[in-house]
Amino acid sequence: MWSTGHGSGTASCEGLGSAQGILARYVEPGHRDCEQTINQLLDVLDDETVVQALKESKMEKPTAEQIAELKRLSAIARVPDESEIVTSKEEAEIRIRDLKDKARIE
Repeated sequence: MWSTGHGSGTASCEGLGSAQGILARYVEPGHRDCEQTINQLLDVLDDETVVQALKESKMEKPTAEQIAELKRLSAIARVPDESEIVTSKEEAEIRIRDLKDKARIE
């Protein structure tokens, strides 16, 4: 369904955009077909290109900015710096969010 010439970010964005469109049409006034909507969402989100793109995006290394932010927030929150053991962008974002919450409490 999706062109394989694009990067993983493009494929996952296209898939998510299509899914949003399907949901937007579903919430419009008028006749709704739950089964058709679910099938359309499955067609988009279960596409191998989209699934692979999402897997790859979860495996991307953290950026230098994320690492720097982790170091900075660790110091503010007075916790050990774990920036060197974070393995993905997704993990870094989760850790950054947690550290921001902890820094607000301190």
